[in-house]
Amino acid sequence: MSKAVKTLMMKDLSEQFRNVSDVVFVDISKLDGVSNNRLRIASKKQSIELLAAKFSLARRTLLDLGWKLDSAKGGSTTIAWGPDVVGLAKQAIKWEKEFPGTVVRGGYVGGQTVTSEEVKVLSESPSKEELIARIIGSLMSASTAALSAINAPGSNLASQIKQISEKEQAA
Repeated sequence: MSKAVKTLMMKDLSEQFRNVSDVVFVDISKLDGVSNNRLRIASKKQSIELLAAKFSLARRTLLDLGWKLDSAKGGSTTIAWGPDVVGLAKQAIKWEKEFPGTVVRGGYVGGQTVTSEEVKVLSESPSKEELIARIIGSLMSASTAALSAINAPGSNLASQIKQISEKEQAA
């Protein structure tokens, strides 16, 4: 490959990764054409982008963007990225089970290179949507408790007035 072609490819790669901060490295080279196509269609439905590139070229481009890819391994690698890194990790682990021959090689999360085992641990943590739901649930339970505490004295007073009036009517 000529230097001019490599330069153009690196420029294209740097444009694609300019706003990306978290990726997962996956080896899908052992998949047949049909499985590869099914995996790519499934990833598009999840808003996950896949890029198969020569890893040494991609690595050089990512290093130029300031990424610290110390322990990232080369070889046949597809780079996957999406809107939510936890969802991305969950999908990558799901691909390993659903498409035999797929291997999660690691990733780059929060400015650090992570191993395939760390990607698996990340996939077991709650997603962004689950965390938001937990926070909203906590806020709602706290506000409900506060409203109950505010309404309790008035409710008690009304109950006592009702009991007194019932006693007077009975007498």
